[in-house]
Amino acid sequence: MRYAAIALMACLAGCSLTSGNGGECVNDSQCGDDVCARGGECMARTNVRSILVKWTVDGTSADATSCTSHPDLFLQFNGTDYGDTLRFAPVTCRQGSFFVDKLPRRYQQVELGVDGSAASVVSIATSAQADFDLVP
Repeated sequence: MRYAAIALMACLAGCSLTSGNGGECVNDSQCGDDVCARGGECMARTNVRSILVKWTVDGTSADATSCTSHPDLFLQFNGTDYGDTLRFAPVTCRQGSFFVDKLPRRYQQVELGVDGSAASVVSIATSAQADFDLVP
């Protein structure tokens, strides 16, 4: 009995209880013909896209020197419904870019900023890239 409980817990940790469009997932193999979008949901390939977020700091390339005042950032993708967000933090400022594959198309804006400060917002409705210039 104890082994059955351990096996069930292991499966629940890595297995989806549902499959197909709209189910929860960890990897593409759990989604049948669909893909596992960032955020952990099965979606049709046509409902996801890749996005590259790039930034500079006061017009210069992001590097160890230009990012000294804010070494860690956050990225937040905002969906069409209130509270529908996908957040990545901490994101190292000196990277200068952040790539997200399989981002659900319902995310129409991306925010880049420092926790506790105002963030910049860029629309990504039709673009595969979002560009920011951070002000120190």
